[in-house]
Amino acid sequence: MRELSVSVGQGLDEDQLQQVLQENGGRRLYEVAHALLDEHADDRAEISEVRVTNVKFDEDRPTQVDIEFQTSWRIYRGCEDRNTEGREYQQEPATYEADGRLVFLVPLARKHTDPC
Repeated sequence: MRELSVSVGQGLDEDQLQQVLQENGGRRLYEVAHALLDEHADDRAEISEVRVTNVKFDEDRPTQVDIEFQTSWRIYRGCEDRNTEGREYQQEPATYEADGRLVFLVPLARKHTDPC
């Protein structure tokens, strides 16, 4: 596992945090979303959008936040019949640090697979 951090700003509530994460098609979460994709094991996936659907702070642990999002992705493999695309619904916890960063724990980077 590895840590990925996303700078969002300090002292945000749930609605503000969702709004910041949703800006520019969810671009702040692209790296996190890519690391969490389940539908394939290919590092060539390109994230086209991350749509944040819910942000919820844990009442028992105020620095813990659960983020729900939908990731749209596509893979160009160079062979027309092997190109793929899809959407995944994901939910991931993060730690909201005092310095205004969300810290995610994600799997190690994927290896390039299935050459065309």
